[in-house]
Amino acid sequence: MKKSKKILISLAGVAVIFMAVTMDILDKDYIIPADNLPLAAKSYVQDNFPGGTIAYAKLKNDIYTTSYEVKLNNGFELEFDSFGSLTGFDD
Repeated sequence: MKKSKKILISLAGVAVIFMAVTMDILDKDYIIPADNLPLAAKSYVQDNFPGGTIAYAKLKNDIYTTSYEVKLNNGFELEFDSFGSLTGFDD
């Protein structure tokens, strides 16, 4: 009985470590080329900021969602969901 309890505790520990590592891997932000943005996001920038260019684009991976952050050369910051729909902005 003691041996199976030790094995069970060891397996639980390994599972906790595995989950922590997985969450750390999935919860990351990456700078990406502007061409890798969803078409809807690129179209939104072109239609609403005709003179603006993208200074950088960031892919934001959270545990449950993927989104994009776009900083324009005029200082605007835009946020898009995984489909490229605008979800927020900051000027």
